[in-house]
Order: sequence, then structure tokens, then C-alpha cells
Amino acid sequence: MNIFPKLKTLFFIVLLFSFSFAVAQDEDTYVYGDTPTNNQNNQNRGFSWDKVVLGGNIGATFGDITYFEIAPVAGYYFTPNIIGGVGANYIYYNDKFINFSTSIYGGRVFGQYLVDFAPLVAHVEAEIINVEKFNRQRFNIYNFYVGGGLRQNLGGNSYLFLMVLWNLNETQESFYIQQNPVYRFGIAIGL
Repeated sequence: MNIFPKLKTLFFIVLLFSFSFAVAQDEDTYVYGDTPTNNQNNQNRGFSWDKVVLGGNIGATFGDITYFEIAPVAGYYFTPNIIGGVGANYIYYNDKFINFSTSIYGGRVFGQYLVDFAPLVAHVEAEIINVEKFNRQRFNIYNFYVGGGLRQNLGGNSYLFLMVLWNLNETQESFYIQQNPVYRFGIAIGL
């Protein structure tokens, strides 16, 4: 009996619940008679474009194997330390040795925790990508990444990042696309 798929599902559920609890902890409680300042009132209510970040990463390798990746993301600061978001990715892959080229595409949902006292970021991500086998049949791969790295603030809600991630669901198919660990360098630009 393989218990690993059940552990992955349990891990993912616990991760989602812990993320929602972390977001809920940021709410200020109101006690009857308190008069909140306008800044507190406006900061905690509703959607704000000031909390949106756009960015992503680009990667490329050229030669006998050509690999080009573009992965835009959009995130939202739920608290000053917690970002959640979505992204897409597209990879062009061409291997001249075996005369094979393909397009790989998919999407992702991610969460990040920015550490206050150090330039560190923790990262979790669920990704689905669609790949093509050598026989031209397409199939989906589900990846669950955890890891973290360094970030360099650029001012406002913008920063550069360098992360090392591990795929908890590495399979033979995902191993050929990206081996553990996965390195990412990118930028997040606050609006």
C-alpha cells in the first residue's frame, strides 16, 4: 500500500487551512466604544490595488537543447507578510539530438511568507502542467513545491527573489522537465 499520495493530500489540506488561519489572525478586533482611526479602517477593508504585485520569472538555455520559459504571476498582500497568488507558465523545449520539440504549459497557485527581521521568503505552490510525450500524446503533471530563499526589497511592495524549491510529487515525467531542486530567480513589482 502506497501511503505517499495520502500524505500529500493531507499535507495540502493542512497547508490550505493554515494559510486561511494565518490570514484570519491579521484582523483587528473591535471593542465597543473604540474609535478606530481612518488609516486602520481603510487599511483592513476591501480590495486595494496597492496590495497587488505582478512579476514572475524568465529562463532560457540555448544549444543542442533549447529551453525557453516564461512564467508571469499576480499576487496579493493579504497581510504585510503573506502573499497569495496565481500564475501561468509556458515552456518551449527542443532537443536536436532526438529531433523533438514541444510546448509545455500550465498554471499555478502559490503562497509566500515574507520574514520581517531577515531578507527571507518561504514559498509553497501547487502547479499543473500539460506536457507531450514522444508519441505526441499529452498528459498533465501535478507538482507541489515547498522551499524558500532570499529577497531584496526594491521599495514599496516590490522585491527581487532567488528561491530553491523541492517538488514533493516528483515523478519520472516531472524529473525530465525539472529535477529537484528547482532554482528560481525573479521579480515582484507592487502596483
